[in-house]
Amino acid sequence: MAETFFKATNTLALVAWIALVVLPHRRSVSATLCGIVVPTLLASAYVGVIGWQLTSDGPPPADVMTIAGLQTLFRDDWVFAAAWTHYLAFDLAVGAWIARDSVRLGIPWPVRSLVLVLTFLAGPAGFLVHVVARTTRQREIAVSPRD
Repeated sequence: MAETFFKATNTLALVAWIALVVLPHRRSVSATLCGIVVPTLLASAYVGVIGWQLTSDGPPPADVMTIAGLQTLFRDDWVFAAAWTHYLAFDLAVGAWIARDSVRLGIPWPVRSLVLVLTFLAGPAGFLVHVVARTTRQREIAVSPRD
């Protein structure tokens, strides 16, 4: 059952990411679908699983602030699937912001697409590359001659 949940959340996120990479300029995609709707569905699934786990198994072990404790906790398939859903929700919300910000600043399509794919695959790395691209683009805009 946890495997089915895992596959469903991954599929939902993947479909949203494809829409975001292909149509980042569409506010219905970047603001609504990928910025609110899908992250909210994923967050709801996460909260549901965590709530269910807490009420059925009790609170997590006391050592969740250690690597060993987290490794023990994540051995449970449901806890792991919920934790992964946490990543899916937050990375997509950040990706939606990146898409809107990139379009607003006029960051070229190849750079924007690369950053979105990188954010999907390695969230913080994509965010970091976007910050560099956005800073570079803002400097270009600031020094460009005005008509």
